[in-house]
Amino acid sequence: MDTARYYPGFADDWQAPLEALADAYGVDSLLIMRSTPTHMVTAVSAGPRQDTYHPGDAGPKSVNAGCHKLYCEQVVNEDRPLEVADARTDPEWAGNEDLVRFGLGTYLGYPLHDADGQVLGTLCALHGEGFDFDAGEPPLRQELAALAARIDAAIAAREG
Repeated sequence: MDTARYYPGFADDWQAPLEALADAYGVDSLLIMRSTPTHMVTAVSAGPRQDTYHPGDAGPKSVNAGCHKLYCEQVVNEDRPLEVADARTDPEWAGNEDLVRFGLGTYLGYPLHDADGQVLGTLCALHGEGFDFDAGEPPLRQELAALAARIDAAIAAREG
């Protein structure tokens, strides 16, 4: 599936909501990622670490020789949210590129879908240290789940 066709204009639509959440909750990085067969590609980047991931930057998935599985890759493959409390202490995630290259070892991500329910990518939060996604009122976990649903609805409306 060519997921690229769903993402034009995403920065215009979603940059401000992601920036507002990053500011309100103090999370290092909020991203909308597009899945391709071989890479996860940044569509929107917000937060204090937004310069870590620029729109168009692509992280190689584990289908590429020598590459560790990406957090977002697992979200796409399993079509369900993923939380990694601390990749530094989790053997499954210790070699993850986000941790190794950028020091971002805490992750919470949600799958994004087209109108037919096919996974297109993710909405995710990354942080350099432990982060309580249940803190705040409402909790960031709840805000991200709601935003993922709004993005899904917007994608479906584009198809209609």
